[in-house]
Amino acid sequence: MFLMGNGKTTDPYSPCTLCPRRCGADRTNGRTGFCKATSAVTVNLSMIHRGEEPVLGGEGGCGAVFFEGCSLRCIFCQNHGITSPTGKGTVYNENGLAELFLKLKSDGAGAIDLVTPMHFAPTVANAVRLAKDSGLGIPVICNCSGYESASTLKLFDGLIDVYLPDVKYFSSKVSAKYASAPDYFPTAALALDEMFRQVGSVKLDDSGKVLTRGMIVRHMMLPGNLFDSKHIVDYLASRFGNNVYISLMSQYTPMPHILEDEKAPAELRRTLSKENYERLCDHLAGLGQTNAFVQETTSQGTLMLPDFKL
Repeated sequence: MFLMGNGKTTDPYSPCTLCPRRCGADRTNGRTGFCKATSAVTVNLSMIHRGEEPVLGGEGGCGAVFFEGCSLRCIFCQNHGITSPTGKGTVYNENGLAELFLKLKSDGAGAIDLVTPMHFAPTVANAVRLAKDSGLGIPVICNCSGYESASTLKLFDGLIDVYLPDVKYFSSKVSAKYASAPDYFPTAALALDEMFRQVGSVKLDDSGKVLTRGMIVRHMMLPGNLFDSKHIVDYLASRFGNNVYISLMSQYTPMPHILEDEKAPAELRRTLSKENYERLCDHLAGLGQTNAFVQETTSQGTLMLPDFKL
């Protein structure tokens, strides 16, 4: 419950307007919103994860917490299996989540990596606050789709150390086709501004190897979308430049549900070409962006995907 200025309490999950879709669903009492989630915060998997950008987590890796549900729901999602309830996740309240974060730290994690947490933002924000008050002492990363409401992001002001958003689409036609979200890019642009306001320019620890504060903006290039990707990196480089890291990802892999769907877009049924990915990397370098990460095309495939409980 949240306390309002008039002294009354309100439930942020009913009617739910946490994400840009503002579906207004009553997510209490077992009901779900567009995100396919109730107000019961459900974690499918928590683990020490070493597959993030090399400046995240240091030698201990990241204590990744994968939440079930998603308010964007891209048709090709690489984490497709947990974008809807699996029946195998674990439900946590804010105290339980805080204890989970502290346990991951005790297991050696160098950072806490919250993966797709925004549809549970009020509860997760309170859990982060509790963990920090209990001496968490390591960076907290918000790993999200970029399609976020700036007002909801404000719940994390002062709590998140590193934002790790995607910027998936530039064209409204592309975002409508793949995610039923024609407003994706302008919405994400406002969200990025709010994230940057909170954490500022990137800062590394004394070793110069571990990110302690700032933002890494990811873009996973999709087959057949080179020009859309170029527009995205043009915007990021001009808006933020080397105040942030830009991470270009080549790991797109057609998931089984796409390969089995004869109506799925043909371009999404194949992997990304090495040539187009290299053209995008060259384009970013030509913009003067030196704070950047790139991947080998050998990162394609399912080996990088966590072993979700399905």
